[in-house]
Amino acid sequence: MKTEKTIKFNLPLFLIVVLALALRLVGIQHGFPFIYHPDEPTIIRSALGVRFDLNPGHFDWPHLYIYLNFILYKVFAAFRDIAVSAGLKEAISSSLPLVWDDNLIFYYLTRCFSAILGALTVIPLYLTGKELFGKKAGIFSALTMAILPYHVWHSHYSLGDVPMVFMLTWGLYFSSKIIKSSDIKNYLLAGLFVGLSASMKYNGGLSALMVPVAHFIRVFMPKKDSEVFAKSEILDKKGVLNLVFSGVSALFGFLVGTPYALFDFKTFSRTDGPKGAFWQFTNVGSVKFIEHVGKFFTESFGRILTNTGCVVMPVYFVVLGYLIYRIVKRRIEERDFYLLFLYIVSLFLIWYESGFKNNRSHYYFIFYPFLALIFGFFVSCLKHKFSLGWPKENLSKLFSKIVVPVLFAPLLISSISSSRAFVQQDTRNMLYDWLKKNYVSRDMIFYTDRDLKQIFDFINARSVKGLSRYDKSGDSIIILSSQSNDEFKGVGSEFVKEEIRFDSKGKRGPDIKVYFYDGPDNTVEKESSGGCGCGR
Repeated sequence: MKTEKTIKFNLPLFLIVVLALALRLVGIQHGFPFIYHPDEPTIIRSALGVRFDLNPGHFDWPHLYIYLNFILYKVFAAFRDIAVSAGLKEAISSSLPLVWDDNLIFYYLTRCFSAILGALTVIPLYLTGKELFGKKAGIFSALTMAILPYHVWHSHYSLGDVPMVFMLTWGLYFSSKIIKSSDIKNYLLAGLFVGLSASMKYNGGLSALMVPVAHFIRVFMPKKDSEVFAKSEILDKKGVLNLVFSGVSALFGFLVGTPYALFDFKTFSRTDGPKGAFWQFTNVGSVKFIEHVGKFFTESFGRILTNTGCVVMPVYFVVLGYLIYRIVKRRIEERDFYLLFLYIVSLFLIWYESGFKNNRSHYYFIFYPFLALIFGFFVSCLKHKFSLGWPKENLSKLFSKIVVPVLFAPLLISSISSSRAFVQQDTRNMLYDWLKKNYVSRDMIFYTDRDLKQIFDFINARSVKGLSRYDKSGDSIIILSSQSNDEFKGVGSEFVKEEIRFDSKGKRGPDIKVYFYDGPDNTVEKESSGGCGCGR
């Protein structure tokens, strides 16, 4: 009976994991044969380079994700060697040609690795929600994380941000256990995963605050048999040692993943360029206090609000208001202490990150697990509140059919839209297909967006960046991208009036316009280009 109950209960979590995987793996080959994200090659090339030198030689990113991918590549290479020995190369090539394409297969493997870790993040999040607020809150928290739009989007790239959140969330789980138990195992594991998180991406180290906050929440939380906390526990020798051991464990976790931070400290500590880790902290810059206060709110109700589906952040501040009210009225209960733990850490993270002069959306990933937990808590409480005074059967139907879908629909719709964009052909790939059919050797291409250069090189086209060097004496193609601020005056009068457009709506890539000029006395022939404009 116990086994049947466990299997039945875990079914929702299993379905959530499947959903999270589907959203993240769909369109994982986006952009191929081109790599448009400027940071992806750094991870792949560094991982491939480890076979020659264990020290990647640069610390703009920590090294754990690089090493994990190197191990992944070694396993894959062994599999491919076995397939060749077994005479399966031709059979595999016919159905999976990407397996033998060394220019793309490693990007594919790392993207899949990131997507899988992103999806599996829902497991420690479920465990944390269950630990703090119960099973239903755990399920709703896991579902929230599974469909957070920007997390879904970023999981499609071979970058370390999403894997960092995976490690951080395990650290959060063991930190939540510290609130209920002083077992040193929880301190060690929480510290270890904080260190591993920082070794994936440096800002994961900010989550180290979780451990002391969880420790002191437990100390100050009234005991069940008393209305006051035990003052003797504040500087309890065992508790202090646990915190020290947790810090040592975090340092160990970081150095396991980035050992050359110690062995090559001279490069690690450089601030004069991206090779050094300390350069990262100076590169982001900082703002003055007054501006910082404003950015806290504009980031919370701007960038973060949009990236998380426009529903979760308002709930975050509603629950914060509820918690403040409970504290002011001195009605604080056990679960309010758990909320206090989440808010102390998460508000610090938003505050710290919003103080950067140069903010990026993925900087706030360290905040997402806390956001998902609070939203999951809110939904589980909402269901409970609705149940008061209502016929249970009627309310269950009302809640399951109306309330939950209304809350989660914006997240799911936005996440599906994000995944769909990766399935749709990138506008830059659409330009590539057009050029393959229409570019001729006599043409010179003038363009505005440097990301397009790899496309022209792929077809061996003659190209020049910038429009100031445009020469009207020969045949030429002008390509304008919405990613560039460059404008070309007089385009309409100098070229064929009917321009070719590649619209980015619902797709990845910029809006692209193509004009072509065949000389003052030449005639341009036009043909259909699949609904994107016209051909030459």
